[in-house]
Amino acid sequence: MANLSLFGTLNTALLGVYTHKLAMNVVGHNIANANTDGYSRQRPVIEPTPPIPLTTLTQPSIPLMLGTGSQVKNIERVRDMFLDLQFRQVSGRYSYWNSVFSNLHFFEQLLAEPGNSGIRNLYDAFALSFEEVMTDPLNVAAKRQIVSRAEELVNGIKDLYGRLEQLREDINKEILLLADKINQLVSRLRQINEQVRIAIALKTTPNDLLDERDRILDELASYGNISYRETEDGQTILMFGDQIVLSGSVQNPVRALERPYGKGFYELFVGLTKVNLLDGKVKALIDLRDSIIVKYMLYLDEFALNLTDKLNLIHRSGFDAAGKTTNLNFFTLNPALETNDPAIFRIAGSRRMLAGPIYAATGMNNRSEDEIRSTVLTQAGRLYFFDGNSLDQLDVSAGTTVDDLLGMGWPSWLRLNVGTHQSTPSSSAYRLYFESDVNLNETLIIDANSNVLKTLGFETQQRTFVTFSDLSKLSEGTYTLTFNETLSDGSKVRETLNLSIGPGTTLETIRDQVNSQLTNIKALLLNDTLVLVPMKDLEFDWSRVQIEDELGFLTRVKAENKTFDVLKPSATLENIFRGSLNFDPSTGYQLYIGNTPIHIDPTVDTLETLVEKINQAGTGVIADLTPKNEFVLRAGRSFEFDLRSFNITGPKGLFEALGFVDTDGDPTSFSADWNEEYTLISRSDDFSSLRVRLNVSELFTINKRERTEPFYFVPSWDVSSALKANAEVLAIDGGKALFNDNWNALSFQPVGSNNVDIIRYLRDARYAKLLSDGKESFFEYFGGVIAELGVESETAQKMRDNSETLKLEIDQERERVKGVSLDEEMANMIKYQHAFAAAARVITAVDEMIGRVIDKLGVVGR
Repeated sequence: MANLSLFGTLNTALLGVYTHKLAMNVVGHNIANANTDGYSRQRPVIEPTPPIPLTTLTQPSIPLMLGTGSQVKNIERVRDMFLDLQFRQVSGRYSYWNSVFSNLHFFEQLLAEPGNSGIRNLYDAFALSFEEVMTDPLNVAAKRQIVSRAEELVNGIKDLYGRLEQLREDINKEILLLADKINQLVSRLRQINEQVRIAIALKTTPNDLLDERDRILDELASYGNISYRETEDGQTILMFGDQIVLSGSVQNPVRALERPYGKGFYELFVGLTKVNLLDGKVKALIDLRDSIIVKYMLYLDEFALNLTDKLNLIHRSGFDAAGKTTNLNFFTLNPALETNDPAIFRIAGSRRMLAGPIYAATGMNNRSEDEIRSTVLTQAGRLYFFDGNSLDQLDVSAGTTVDDLLGMGWPSWLRLNVGTHQSTPSSSAYRLYFESDVNLNETLIIDANSNVLKTLGFETQQRTFVTFSDLSKLSEGTYTLTFNETLSDGSKVRETLNLSIGPGTTLETIRDQVNSQLTNIKALLLNDTLVLVPMKDLEFDWSRVQIEDELGFLTRVKAENKTFDVLKPSATLENIFRGSLNFDPSTGYQLYIGNTPIHIDPTVDTLETLVEKINQAGTGVIADLTPKNEFVLRAGRSFEFDLRSFNITGPKGLFEALGFVDTDGDPTSFSADWNEEYTLISRSDDFSSLRVRLNVSELFTINKRERTEPFYFVPSWDVSSALKANAEVLAIDGGKALFNDNWNALSFQPVGSNNVDIIRYLRDARYAKLLSDGKESFFEYFGGVIAELGVESETAQKMRDNSETLKLEIDQERERVKGVSLDEEMANMIKYQHAFAAAARVITAVDEMIGRVIDKLGVVGR
């Protein structure tokens, strides 16, 4: 019955005082840390003390349990670990995109687009600078402007490139500083681990230490993706990325070690193992340094490399205004060549496929034989055939079919045929074609006032000749005409014509006098009209002839310029490769780049269409032609500018015909077997053996790059020192290739300062689709780069904003759980204060009861 004593009740009330006094301490601690970063509110866990059993005198058989008061079992942190995990994941994502966006935004500012100092504006100004020289080839100031604009472009791109390189170096230094910061934070976690272990061993709850630990984990999560778990003794095992950096009280520091290549850039290691990160600021900085910024530096490298090679191949093939072969490059670029294993960026064939003979011309093609033979000419017409000596004609009636034409009287040197050709790799078709015994470039096939040639599918061009037919105003006497001629090789010739006009003079007699006295001008009689025709050495072009007519003969006969449709002979591969061993134009051939077949139909394909077919295949190999018709193959950016990334196979005769290889020891002979399959380039080739195989080709080789580094072409890029010193050596004249029998022009002569072919090629190079694996031209390229940067920056901004919004929402929910609410704490304070006061009042009441028992109990009659 002692448990029912007043002193037991006093102890119960006293425990209540102690319990709520401690609870008030917790409330005060929460209020004091209401604004402490990372603080988690604490809550006293109050539970009853163990009860005691007792029995009563009135009911001794019924045991009772009597409460003995309360106690604070624990002071716990109020925290949701799941929200912590979510917050740290989102925090790492936010830090990643925030760093990416801020640096991309800085890069956008460096580009200064749109603006007068932007690289697009610099390139546009350079491209437009050729226009003035086009109109005035002797204008030295205009040539100097070209060189100045080129220097501005080079310096602008070099400045941007240098700023990107400096940005990489700054980011690299920041990575080093963050590695030290991470180690400091992990070191602090190690200390906390030791303190927590001791506290747990003493069976206390180190709430404030755990808050500090969580704050550090929050900060670490912003630097990189982390994972962790808690051991039974309260310590933390922490992984940064995929490496363990802390295990209890053992720390594995993150080490920043320089790469064995390239500018002292750091890689992060734990022990001997590289750290791989998925998120966070450090991951963003590594991606920026090794991938994103490098990508844009590669874009600049690609531009400089391709512009240099394209313009150099053009410029060094021309003549300056004085008629001298400059053989000068427009730009200089040092690709830091290795000697053992460089990449092959470009090969150029040694064959200059110009000024050769044309013996075949294709009309209708890719049709059935019946379709061609049954084609009807709906109107009458007349064809004239002039081979330089004799004139033949063929009259065609309306309703004539092609089958009828085949049997008509054609000139002895020309035949119209129907034959097969292979239009696709798997099917053959028929074509209509001319076959000539003489070079069609030296003949005229004139379609007089009809559409016969066009109906037959042949390509035509317009030629303007001097014509006259009315001799009624011509008086008797001798008329002298002097013809000042500029031949196709640039030489000047002066011919004199003395026409004797008498009573019986006719167009035929005038024709005969012209043809007997003049070499480069011939007279033809077409439809009762006399036509004066410049011959092949004048390229059938009256603009090469100036006429002196003192007595006004041409005025008296009312001479006029008249335009005729004539056959335009096309330099198809059938003509260029004619005579090669086993070459059959009716048979199609396959060029393979990797596994992609490119079909060649020699009867209709030209060098230009072959280039187009290769480029449209999208293999990463880009074809091109120089002004001298040398065939060029370049490797695209996606294949590291290395043709050795491809297997290129095809007919052996094709590769020798293009001047890539020489199989018989005679580089001027192009007669390799077209039936023999040949590997031009293979991925397994070593450079030395490939160099031997391509011994007649011109190679442009470059250093291979490390995966995380650009090529560094731009820093060595510059305008040719010869051009900077003397702009007058700028090539303007493309020259004239002298006729040759095998489509390999070995001799060129300057045409003169009025010929601006090279300037036109340089100007039009901006439209050549050589960049982005053949998808973009120089004119389009920077617009695409800027657009890509804008989209990438906008994407980074959106991802950052989305991550930030999610991070704030999770953080708000986390603060709702762990944060200190002053209103709630005030309510708890009042609750605990009242409980404390009530417990104290119980003690007062028990004190009075004890006093009554001690002082008054048992005293009677006093």
